[in-house]
Amino acid sequence: MQVKTWKVLIGFVLGIAIASLCGIMLQAPSEAQSLDALLTQEEIAPVQINQSQTLNTNPNGFVPRLLRQSEQPSSNRGVIGADQRQPMMSRDYPWSTVGKVVGLTEKNEKYACTGTLIGDYHVLTNSHCVYDRGKLAKKMIFLPNLINGRLRKKTDYAVVKEVFAGTKNSENNSADDWAILLLNKPLGEKYGFLKWKSLSFSVLQDYKKKLFVTGYSVDYPDPKRYADLQAGKGETAGVHIGCSVVGELDGMFVHDCDTNSGASGSALIGKIDGAYHIVGLHAAGLKSRTGKGLENYAVQISRIEAEIKKRTGN
Repeated sequence: MQVKTWKVLIGFVLGIAIASLCGIMLQAPSEAQSLDALLTQEEIAPVQINQSQTLNTNPNGFVPRLLRQSEQPSSNRGVIGADQRQPMMSRDYPWSTVGKVVGLTEKNEKYACTGTLIGDYHVLTNSHCVYDRGKLAKKMIFLPNLINGRLRKKTDYAVVKEVFAGTKNSENNSADDWAILLLNKPLGEKYGFLKWKSLSFSVLQDYKKKLFVTGYSVDYPDPKRYADLQAGKGETAGVHIGCSVVGELDGMFVHDCDTNSGASGSALIGKIDGAYHIVGLHAAGLKSRTGKGLENYAVQISRIEAEIKKRTGN
């Protein structure tokens, strides 16, 4: 009887220990690590290229074998109407593919955008996230799946080596406000990556309220609503699930996904034929005089594909 009691007790303790370990693995860390020094430590400066390297040809992206998939972003430019964002707290795919792009301008001014892994070494973001008045950033790093200011592992960041962009002057060419970044590490092998899919506006009407956007906006999360996210605004991505492409204007999609400054470069993502695909790239927003969001704009994937084909012949 005494032996049986000890077996039950040991099993109970082991169960708690395993559950605790699983909790540590599945939940985002509660305290932020210092990432500011990374920009000044790294010696690699990005260079502009005019011809894209061949991207991974898998039409459905890549989900690492050890990475789970989940449709839920939480384990437990302008905002259109009421803010419908929720914090991205998941380490699962496809949320693992989204990260924060941090750069340093020629004037040593720090800035941040959002990017999405589209290959082992490649990230998709906006051109205006890498060029400031036509000048390329001095340094850039990519922080995958940043949650509450923390990476899954401290060394899981990559430096941007090369930039392949649709334009250097997005102010006068918003429709081509895209850039592909080449990293110095194959982060896509660990975090997975998405592929894009060129869909027309008419086809995207079949995906009304079925798209989502994940971005590191400077106004999110609100510490009054999420007191446990102590790293502050812009250190955890906000997710708007159930948004739509609602129109077209000047070669861009008009969408109603909630974003703000810092979410530039966020991908419009949809689940198509059972796989997650990027169907647009958030680039800009229109606000009223009072600061209320009116509508947001996204780069069309067809323009990215056309420019790559034009420059590479592929």
